[in-house]
Parts: sequence; C-alpha cells; structure tokens
Amino acid sequence: MGYGYGLWLVYEDEELKTEHISHFTVTSFMNRDDSAKLFHELSEKYNQTEIIVNGNSEYYYSSFEEHDKNKMCSWGYAGKCSQWKKYHSICNNYECQFTSSPYTSIEYGLYPKLLKPKNIQDKILQCRLCHVDLRSDFPEDWKIIQS
Repeated sequence: MGYGYGLWLVYEDEELKTEHISHFTVTSFMNRDDSAKLFHELSEKYNQTEIIVNGNSEYYYSSFEEHDKNKMCSWGYAGKCSQWKKYHSICNNYECQFTSSPYTSIEYGLYPKLLKPKNIQDKILQCRLCHVDLRSDFPEDWKIIQS
C-alpha cells in the first residue's frame, strides 16, 4: 500500500538517528510526475530550511493523517517551521496530502505499547527538501529520488 510519492524535509542528527531516512513529511499520496513537478517548484525557492523540534515525544496513531489507511503508528516529535505556510500555499496547487504541521517519526510499529518514546532537549534541525518514493509499507524501504 504505502504512501505513493511525496516530498520530505530530510535531516541528519545523531540523537534522532532512525532505521529509516530521518525526515519531516511535507506531502504524500502523490503520483510520480506531480511530485517531481512540485519538488522542482519548491526547491527553487525553499530547498533548505530550519525546523525547531519540541523535545517532548508524542505518539502518532494511524488515524493521525486523514488519508492514511496503513495500520502503522509511530512516536516522534512535533516541529515548527517558518516556511510551512509557504510550502502549503504552493502545495495547494497539487493533488496531494499536505502534512498540516511538521512532525518527525523516530520509530514505527503496529503496536504502540512496543514503541519506546523518549524526551529530549528542544533543538533546531537543518533540513533539505527531497523528492521521495514511499510506495512500500515498510519505512526502511522508502527512498530518496532526488535532493
């Protein structure tokens, strides 16, 4: 099933290292052509951005995103991004699932009780925009097409 194609803001941080590519989802449930066009449009203006991470961990259940029919849940951290409204205004011109507010999932699983969330200090992450293939049901299989 997966999540189609989309755009992420990818970061590297030792404390937030994951088994999948560490990211904040901007869009998902797109076709490849539209996601490539959106990537090029956004990357011309907003290829790099900062996200302020709230260090209080949160659970994200499978019902967190409206179009999400997968059974996976996760835990991670909410973030704030000064560019988010600008991303949203451009993404509105495309058929996609835009993430209402930035968050990053650290660990995925089918059973919330088996997840191991932890709180951290708030931090600022440097992120880069990436075009991604999310067609797999397994986060470890998601991959970057272009950055």
